[in-house]
Amino acid sequence: MINKFGDFRDNVFQLKEYEGNSKVLDLAEAIRRHVKPGMKLHVSDRANALARELLRQFYGSKPNFTLITTLATEQVLNLIHCGLVKKVITSSCTEIYPTPAPSRIVQRAFKSKLIEIENWTLLTLAQRLMAGAFDLPFMPTKSLSGSSMAQENAGSFYEMPDPFGGGTKVGLVRALNPDISLIHAWAADPQGNIIVAPYTFSGEDTWGPKASNSGVVATVEHIVSTQFIREHSALVTIPGYMVNSVSLVPLGAHPQGMVTNFGISEFEPYIDDYEFIIQRRQASRNPEDLDSWIKNWVLDCPDQNNYLSKLGDDRILFLRRKATADSWKDNPALDAISHSPGYNLREMMIVAAARRLEESVLNNGYKGILSGIGTSCLASYLAYYKLKQKNYDGELWIGSGYYGFSQRPANSTYPPYADAPTMLTCKMISDVVNTYGVFVGGKQGNCISVLSAAEVDKRGNLNSTMAPDSYIIGSGGSNDALNSKEVLLMVPQSRERLVNNVSYVTCPGNKVKVLVTDRGVFEKIDSEFVLTHFFSAPEFSSPQEAIDQIRQNCGWQLNISPQVTEVPAPSLEELLLLRTFDPQGYPESSSGLITSVSPV
Repeated sequence: MINKFGDFRDNVFQLKEYEGNSKVLDLAEAIRRHVKPGMKLHVSDRANALARELLRQFYGSKPNFTLITTLATEQVLNLIHCGLVKKVITSSCTEIYPTPAPSRIVQRAFKSKLIEIENWTLLTLAQRLMAGAFDLPFMPTKSLSGSSMAQENAGSFYEMPDPFGGGTKVGLVRALNPDISLIHAWAADPQGNIIVAPYTFSGEDTWGPKASNSGVVATVEHIVSTQFIREHSALVTIPGYMVNSVSLVPLGAHPQGMVTNFGISEFEPYIDDYEFIIQRRQASRNPEDLDSWIKNWVLDCPDQNNYLSKLGDDRILFLRRKATADSWKDNPALDAISHSPGYNLREMMIVAAARRLEESVLNNGYKGILSGIGTSCLASYLAYYKLKQKNYDGELWIGSGYYGFSQRPANSTYPPYADAPTMLTCKMISDVVNTYGVFVGGKQGNCISVLSAAEVDKRGNLNSTMAPDSYIIGSGGSNDALNSKEVLLMVPQSRERLVNNVSYVTCPGNKVKVLVTDRGVFEKIDSEFVLTHFFSAPEFSSPQEAIDQIRQNCGWQLNISPQVTEVPAPSLEELLLLRTFDPQGYPESSSGLITSVSPV
């Protein structure tokens, strides 16, 4: 009897290694079953194999997709080029590598009125998906107020007095529900319980799926057992009941990377394929060249296996070998760093901005620096290491989720979206909801943000979204960054960049206290910028000539402080540290300070 009960107990309570009905499908079949013309598609960051399969199946047709994505970049841009998308709901459409810049694909489509772009921020788009996931009509936010986005999205953004009598206004963003969500993740079991990438850029990899009306189509690096899922249940962010299908697609994020692996040896990370990204970006300059590129890398590759064969084993092995903490040490660019005390105005701008950041952090007791893109990243890195030399306890982070990182030398992107050595220094890997919602704008938020822009006016309003009849890149997280204690802005000096009135208010200027250009430093006095410091250069015979050059390259009537002074030249130590981060010394076009007329 005892043995029979033991058998009964084992039969009832024995956990199976694999449990539930299998949802494993070939990727092509998954798209055929679940994606239909006219759908609102949430496509997460790094879902590049999914984007390629969409292109294969709908190429030459007009499915009129509405694309929901926090960052429209890489293979998603090809969907726009090929006319599959009628509308993009996003925070930014941009090229990322070697530095952020406008996408020619998007600019052509926007100018020809082939697409509509609905502009949000990194945080507010995530909050809209959160509201959709919670089945609530809206979510409160501290972003958007006073911006052009607030006016454009009047049907989905509303401000009202605090209903509990706090005396302030609160913004509300309308819930957003995709028809279906397409994501790439590390692993899932056949039932669809998913371990998403540890670095999810914005949280959209989880909120998009949870908000979707009709579930999730997922590609994964590994299909694992249910027992594996049980053993790593704390890492599962999407439960199987939400998932329609799971497709095994190794390197499904390529040309983007999957860098950290939770220390799980079965998950073999890989970095972004920068060479591949540059080739597509160069092809995008000409529509016919991009057509040829798409034919070669998408249409002529019927599936992921064929695609990987074309990439080649050597290239794939290289991408995997570089996904280590010490891979920066074998970068030959570090051996070629200039030790000259000479400097250019770009280096002067970065050093001057870093000094102001360091000063603001020390004077105000800020606990962190939120780094933007381009040269603002470099200034942040420089300030961070100078603060470390003084044993100051502060952190460095970027809005998309890196928190408490120590930038490694010779990184190839600003910010380091998939730089393995840098990412592996993080004390926390999170998302925009934590970064912008809590660390920047939350109850204990205590940081300074450093940003860049296409345009800035004398009141500190900045524009990175649109010029007349031209799309730039969008807000990204810059508007969300205004919820920090103060903002330092970096913009190269020209009449086209320093304008009397910006053509679009991506960020109102109330928190912008300092503007650093490649000619001098402006400080906000009585709500307008005043020149307080200027940079010298060999071509200027006197301080007055340097100031005259600033006046000639300023789009508003220049106000000059009676105490205007020259900024001391960079020290050799400052230059060496800067060049260690930026050994290539990218010129203006790759500084990340975006021009509206010259995408690269």
